Amino acid sequence: MSTGPSPLFFPLHPSPRLVAEMTGLSLEQSALEVSQQRNLKRMLRRIRASRQKAPAAGSSPRNGLRHHIGAAIRRHMPSLTLPSATISHAHLANEHDRANRIEAPDSSSGWGSEEDDDGISPRKMDIFMDISDSPSAKELQARVAHLFNRVFEPKPEILANHVEIQRLSGAMTNSVFMVTISPAPVVPASSHLSHVHKWTHLRSNSHGKRKDAESKSKIVLPAKYLLRVYGTGVDEFLLRDKELYWLSQLTSLGFGPRLYGIFGNGRLEEFLESTTLTKDDIRDPSTSKHIARRMCELHSLVSYYRPFKSSSSNSDSHGKSLDVTSSMASVSSLAQGVDLTGYPELWSNIDSWMALVQKKWARIVQVCAKNPQCMEILDNWTRVEQAVDKMRKTIESTGSPVVFAHDDLQYGNILKLQGTDELVVVDFEYAGYNYRGFDIANHFCEWMADYHHDVHPHQLDESQYPSVDQRRGFLRTYVKAKAFMDANMKADVGVVESDDLQIELREIKLSDEKIALEIEKLDCEVAYFVPASHFHWGIWGLLQACSSEIDFDYVGYATQRLAIFLRLVQQQTSNC
Repeated sequence: MSTGPSPLFFPLHPSPRLVAEMTGLSLEQSALEVSQQRNLKRMLRRIRASRQKAPAAGSSPRNGLRHHIGAAIRRHMPSLTLPSATISHAHLANEHDRANRIEAPDSSSGWGSEEDDDGISPRKMDIFMDISDSPSAKELQARVAHLFNRVFEPKPEILANHVEIQRLSGAMTNSVFMVTISPAPVVPASSHLSHVHKWTHLRSNSHGKRKDAESKSKIVLPAKYLLRVYGTGVDEFLLRDKELYWLSQLTSLGFGPRLYGIFGNGRLEEFLESTTLTKDDIRDPSTSKHIARRMCELHSLVSYYRPFKSSSSNSDSHGKSLDVTSSMASVSSLAQGVDLTGYPELWSNIDSWMALVQKKWARIVQVCAKNPQCMEILDNWTRVEQAVDKMRKTIESTGSPVVFAHDDLQYGNILKLQGTDELVVVDFEYAGYNYRGFDIANHFCEWMADYHHDVHPHQLDESQYPSVDQRRGFLRTYVKAKAFMDANMKADVGVVESDDLQIELREIKLSDEKIALEIEKLDCEVAYFVPASHFHWGIWGLLQACSSEIDFDYVGYATQRLAIFLRLVQQQTSNC
């Protein structure tokens, strides 16, 4: 039985009045904040439009970058700090007047009814997909058919022989499958799938209006899906509500695939016609620069989804302290306990995972027993804890800004869309507020991995860490992209707020000296986080070794990363 819609996925749109109520900011300040949020949406749409290429002949329009044509943003989370853009009082007055209009028709709720092309409200259902017994192909087809019937309630029912399944390799946390349903599922137009209704309506309009009454009484769903089944024991150290919260936000911004359904131990996602990047692809200079731009766009979302700060550190423009306790409780109820305070994910994960290591110590010793190097690390665990303390002090002195970070940007989590060659980042399991330096360093560390190696997919090749020139190529693009994003966020309100996608974006010209200086500073900042990446995934590997059923040498992986961590912390100096 369905548990009904999850509060995580209500399409909420804040008005300046509600932002003011939740944050304690004045109405004018809140209007400025909402305006800044709209600006980010429009700028992202314009960036997408400026990059889009004409789709190849015969390719489906859905293979292109479809999100920029009207993907409105659901704004769950107002911020407590004012944007740096300067907007005239006249505009604030106009924004205040407009706020009263966009709150209709449900002004009593405080949430507007702004059209949302993505309109995601997938049901969160108490269904579980059991694959722990390694079912046969026929049995797996039957289970997947049953799952789809429960999630979509199609008419007619999906049979096992309608299901084709292909397991996708490379996932280290989940089991991921491409599922094709033939014929494609059909649901009544009156079904609960309101979010699918809107997507299908948009697609049908792009090909002309439906004319016959029969077509209006039913909806033909897509034939292909991505089925993600969560790994055993992963929920002990990974917060699914947090992941789903961010997915619901990012999808509306054009980052990642749409969500079709959520069940007890997994979800159904849109299948994007694409190719997954390889270890060689990310070394290609043009692809690396493309990844840098995408990462910078993700990081910029912190200016939209700004973390809450403690009430003692917040004040309004007159210096008066703001009481945000009730505000945080209100927002947290929407996010179902998701931490919105901006505490870096690096420390949040390390704190909780280290506690789990102690709790599972006996089991960890058991799984490491056949690996002498792992046992040596465990026997000297006090040394590990001391190195973590040293690393933490060093990192906290870097001043690396907290951004919205992916935190797992390895090549297997980056897709290249067919028809446009646009890169799409997927798998936001570890995403959240984190240090900019960590996200970039972690990506660089992933250059050393070959998760598809025939014999040793768990081993890292340290010689493959990006060279100085390769790092500078990536960072140069990141620095320029950041300047571009910052400048356009501060552009003239009348230009930024226009829905005309043909309006040129504001170009930024930085001197070679300025770029070189920023690259040098950022490269130094990133270097401090390389040990953190190794430790983060090292203890993750120890915990995975205790429970995961995926065929991967987690002990060997954890041992190597912890050994590199200890060596780098010992060698680390403050030359920057």
